[in-house]
Amino acid sequence: MRRLTVTIITFILLLNSPVSFADTKVNVNARAALLIEETSGEILFSKNVEERFAPASITKLMTYLVAIEAVEKGKVSMEDVVIISHRAANEKGATYRLKAGEKIKLRELIETMMIVSANDAAFAIAEYVGGSMEDFVKMMNEKANRLGMVDTHFVNPNGMPEVGEGNRMSARDIGILAKYIIRNYKEEILPLTDQEFYQNPERNFYKKSTNGLLKVIPNVDGLKTGYTSEAGFCLTSTMNVNKQSEDEKDFRLISVILGTKSDWSRVRESEKLLNYGMDNFIKKRIIKVEEPIEEINLWEAKELPIKLLAKENVWGFGEKNKIEKGREVALLEDMPFPIVKGQKLGEMKVTLYNDKVITMDLISDRDVKKIPFKVFIKNFWSVVGSLISNVM
Repeated sequence: MRRLTVTIITFILLLNSPVSFADTKVNVNARAALLIEETSGEILFSKNVEERFAPASITKLMTYLVAIEAVEKGKVSMEDVVIISHRAANEKGATYRLKAGEKIKLRELIETMMIVSANDAAFAIAEYVGGSMEDFVKMMNEKANRLGMVDTHFVNPNGMPEVGEGNRMSARDIGILAKYIIRNYKEEILPLTDQEFYQNPERNFYKKSTNGLLKVIPNVDGLKTGYTSEAGFCLTSTMNVNKQSEDEKDFRLISVILGTKSDWSRVRESEKLLNYGMDNFIKKRIIKVEEPIEEINLWEAKELPIKLLAKENVWGFGEKNKIEKGREVALLEDMPFPIVKGQKLGEMKVTLYNDKVITMDLISDRDVKKIPFKVFIKNFWSVVGSLISNVM
């Protein structure tokens, strides 16, 4: 490709310093908190995100992931019948009231684990998928390592307290896990975690979802709660932020709240984080296809004006009105001739608020096949060189 010559550099909206979202815009009362945009993983808010805490039943997100991957690989089936062990039936806390020896489909166990946070169901899933609870926990830790969850360690599949140190996770690692699950299994998990209650008349079982945020923000469709006296009240939540115009796109937020003092407070702090993300951030079309970017004169001749158009749409995510940091337009060093409408004549690099650079082609808005005689004589060697270059 011909070398490019920089013709203009325009810095807009921000100066050279990298953007750091101001935590002062939202005050979160929790031991740890995290807000990310799901597609990019961009951190929009953070507090103590690398500190390890007891995650309680947020553990079950990893139990879900290991189980659903086993289903995907054909090792087990959702329709498999699981025989409940004495160990599973004896799990305390939130349960599905399982009895030793009864037979339950794996699908039902996963549903009750995710909707009503059933500890006995999580234990039964682990025993069935892993062969034993201990081997399943090894699978959980191996998966955490592969995902880069460096501040995570599991000793059981449901987050119940243990003698000594139990499960440990950081808010950062929970964000990694939630993002991975949504990216790969959104169609499977969100229909479960979006349910406000679970019922099974045959078992005389009816219980509300443990996620009270579902009733507070309509767009929230997950993801997992947790509580023990050590962990406090925890909530990993997610919601889709709907676009408001054709120049916007939907985006998904993931929030993590660890260690609040009540169910109400974990809902309130999660709501605060998600509303902060929804009110202050946007996924927007910053350049529209065939939008005029710059006007040039071929060989600096006023008789040969050409508008450089964007070849494609460019979308950016960031704070409202602060998505772009700068633009850099560069032309081909050796301009071609003749020029056909839609032909590449240069590039533009758009630097976003987070220093990510998007490069796109700039194309001609018209054909240029004839040159005025005066321009031809003045730029004879340039024109000849362009003709020869095109032939070659």
